[in-house]
Amino acid sequence: MYLEILKDHHAGIYELIDTITCARTASEATQQADAIARALSRLAGLISIHLAAEDKFLYPNLKKSDIEKVRDTATQFDEEMGHLADTFKAYKEAFMTPTKIKNAPADFLQETQQVIGALLKRLHREDNELYPLVEE
Repeated sequence: MYLEILKDHHAGIYELIDTITCARTASEATQQADAIARALSRLAGLISIHLAAEDKFLYPNLKKSDIEKVRDTATQFDEEMGHLADTFKAYKEAFMTPTKIKNAPADFLQETQQVIGALLKRLHREDNELYPLVEE
C-alpha cells in the first residue's frame, strides 16, 4: 500500500513537471509564468512530502533489507540522489513566483532543465529499478 502512495506521488509529479517544462523559450516562459509558478508551488509541496517519505523512511528501511540487491540499490540511489531535496529547494526559491520567472526567463529555463532533469532521472530510476525490487 505504501508503495502505491509513492507511485501516485510520481504520477502527480510527472503531471506538474509537464506544466513547468511546457515553455521552451524565454518568451514562452514569460507568457506562461503564472501557470508555471502555480505548478511549481504545487510541485514543491508534493516533492517535500514525497522526498521526506522516501529519504526518511523508504531508503533507510530498504538499506536494512535482508536482500543484498535491495540494500545495495537503496544505498546507491541514496548516495547518488540524496542531495536532490536541497537542489530542488534552491530552484523553488529562485522561481516560485511569476515575477521571478519573468525577471529571469532564460535562467529559469536553464535551471529547469538541470533541476527537473535530475528529478526526472530519479523518478525514472525509482520507477524502473527500485520500486520493482520492493514489489518482489
